[in-house]
Amino acid sequence: MENYYLAIDIGASSGRHILGHVRDGQIILEEIYRFENKQIRRDGHDCWDLEHLWNSILAGMKKCAREGKIPYSIGIDTWAVDFVLLDKNGRLTGNAVAYRDKRTDGMDEIVERKISAHDLYARTGIQKQSFNTIYQIMALKREHPQQLDSAESLLMIPDYLHYLLTGVKMQEYTNATSTGMVNAHTNQWDYELIRMLGFPEKLFGPLSMPGTTVGELLPEIRDEAGFHSKVVLPATHDTGSAFLAVPAQNEASIYLSSGTWS
Repeated sequence: MENYYLAIDIGASSGRHILGHVRDGQIILEEIYRFENKQIRRDGHDCWDLEHLWNSILAGMKKCAREGKIPYSIGIDTWAVDFVLLDKNGRLTGNAVAYRDKRTDGMDEIVERKISAHDLYARTGIQKQSFNTIYQIMALKREHPQQLDSAESLLMIPDYLHYLLTGVKMQEYTNATSTGMVNAHTNQWDYELIRMLGFPEKLFGPLSMPGTTVGELLPEIRDEAGFHSKVVLPATHDTGSAFLAVPAQNEASIYLSSGTWS
């Protein structure tokens, strides 16, 4: 019996379920399901339609069951920088605002009153982009501080989707680095930076590397999808996963990562 492995790859405009298995020493990939991803206008901001994403994830999993191709493991990657906050009961404290929203306009100047762009780059190694999570959280702190105050955890979008599948909150490393708050020297959250900016430290827990098992599907998810499986972290930042798939890492090579910005 062949083992199938389900990769759910969600970009800024579409998502797809890819089943992989090994046959005669070759990796065979099959697109099993594809769906649209879109932004919606909510409470004055451009937000991700998380309900649509979640229903699409379940729909693709159900198709695997219908075709009798049951995945041994499941992993989800998405774009970077976007996140949700959860309260003590695991409920969202606000919307999943999209990185293309204008709420971060001018937030870099506010952050740079605390730490210069030069010093921030020296600590994190992340290119300055106005939509980086560090600026999004500063915007949230100014507009909706009560959401930060009531939050018990921060999950990047794929971390949140893994949480819905398993009930386990886990912060994956590659997507965490896109926040601009992971120290490039320690490979951990930069708590000195986080304190400097006045962000709640409790939102930033241990980082987990790709390959870590998140957990088993929740019973209600198993019942709905029609199978048992476990969730394993990929590089949840889609560019990280794409880089790992390039079959030329030991050679002098050039690769082009082309997303919706193209």
